[in-house]
Amino acid sequence: MDFQELIEPSAYLLAGTIAGIINTFAGGGSIFTLSSLLFFEMPAHIANGTNRLGILVQNLSGTITFYRHGLLDFKANFPYMIPCVLGAIIGAFIAVYLDHSVLEKIVGIELSLTLLSMLYKSKKNTNNTAKPTNKNKRFLKFLAIGLYGGIAQLGMAIILTLALSKSANLSLVRANAVKMAIIFMYMIPVFSIFVYHDLVSWMPAIWLALGQIIGTSIASKFANSNPNVNIWIKKILILMIVSTILKVVGFWAFLINLFT
Repeated sequence: MDFQELIEPSAYLLAGTIAGIINTFAGGGSIFTLSSLLFFEMPAHIANGTNRLGILVQNLSGTITFYRHGLLDFKANFPYMIPCVLGAIIGAFIAVYLDHSVLEKIVGIELSLTLLSMLYKSKKNTNNTAKPTNKNKRFLKFLAIGLYGGIAQLGMAIILTLALSKSANLSLVRANAVKMAIIFMYMIPVFSIFVYHDLVSWMPAIWLALGQIIGTSIASKFANSNPNVNIWIKKILILMIVSTILKVVGFWAFLINLFT
């Protein structure tokens, strides 16, 4: 066994644990899991599929934990779940053939606008009451969000959390709970599509999934016991949005190349 074969499982387990913690609080943990896969020279289209097992398992674990603590109402949030699942299934079929370099540019623009929106609204003294939304517009909005989630998970949890918080008038904690339930629901058919097209490397996927279970367990308990968790979630959201944008524009790759 050479050094790389020894270090890879540990790297995947660590990346999965960090991603599990971050995804439970906010989103953007795929930066760590995808980066670890790409670091060991896995092709991007296979990394996209391999990353999905951990996401599936993690969101199952988080959904169960949040439901047990009374933070998840399936019936009330059903109108947001259905279009996301339908969109994600369509997106997964697109992902098999899509050029991901184009998609990453779209992600960078979307997250930049989200970040500006968050920073702008944080300076305004407004209440959290959501305005009524036309049912058709709401359906199309979450269909589009699900479509993106089926194509690529990078930044998806952040976008979905903020959309739920605004459209469903949920606290960030409850929006996180609903987000995890939605991602779990659509990840079952999405992951199956990637498996069918042989776009999953199983050993890295399993190590990442184990790490994400550990991270989700740690973060879910903290989220349910800490009264200031909404403040922490907002800070982590901003941090992960910035980090994701830097990843998309190639800043982290530039630093790695600079010092290697």
